Amino acid sequence: MTVKEAISEIEKKIPLKQAESFDNVGLLCGNPDREITGILVCHDALENVVEEAVSKNCNLIVTFHPIIFSGLKFLTGKNYVEKAVLKAIENKI
Repeated sequence: MTVKEAISEIEKKIPLKQAESFDNVGLLCGNPDREITGILVCHDALENVVEEAVSKNCNLIVTFHPIIFSGLKFLTGKNYVEKAVLKAIENKI
């Protein structure tokens, strides 16, 4: 199963139209055509969650709260959001 296929299945159960206008939903980073090796479900995708995904060979993280809520202007690792996003990108999650 690919990332986009998994997202499609999730959206069948939880339609995007149920999101609030301010919510940041959907695929936030990554290749939608990548084959899934494992899925980690969590509340918040902090850096330690990304590390857990790496250790469990999961390349898709499904969260309740998006790690990217407002726009990112830089990815330098200066705060917890940038650190988590960089680690996810570096590990193809």
